[in-house]
Amino acid sequence: MLPVKPNSVQTTSPPQKVGSRMIVIRDSRIFRLACFAGALLIVISLFWMGAKPIAVKLFPGSLDIVAHFATFGLIAVLLWLSFQRGHPLLVIMIVSAIGAADELRQFFLPGRSASLQDLAADIFAAVVIVSLLEYARRRNE
Repeated sequence: MLPVKPNSVQTTSPPQKVGSRMIVIRDSRIFRLACFAGALLIVISLFWMGAKPIAVKLFPGSLDIVAHFATFGLIAVLLWLSFQRGHPLLVIMIVSAIGAADELRQFFLPGRSASLQDLAADIFAAVVIVSLLEYARRRNE
C-alpha cells in the first residue's frame, strides 16, 4: 500500500490490525455498487440461463445442491458487502426470495421442476454465509 500524504483523500477506511496482518476495509460507494451489480448480474444470468434447455439436469445428483449453495452463497456475500456489511436479516430475506422466485419460475418451465430441497439449499447458503460474515465482522471489531 502506498503511503498517504497528509492532505490527500482516502477512499478506504484506515487499516485495521487483525492479528499480525493489516487489512483495508473498502467502504467506497463504487465498491458497494460493484458488489450490488455483481449480485444483480448473477441473478439475471441465473434466470436467463435457467430458461435455456441446457439447464435441464445440468448438475447431476448432489452436485445440484452444491451448485445452489455456491451460487446463492455468492449472492449473499455480494449483497452483504453492498449493504456495508450490515442488515444481515435483509440479506437473508432477499436471497431467500430470489431462491423462491427461481423455484417458482422453474415450476412453469418445460423440462424443469421446482424443488423444496433446492430452495432449502438456497436459504441454508444465505444463513450460513451471512452468519460467518457477521461472526468475522464482530470478531474483528
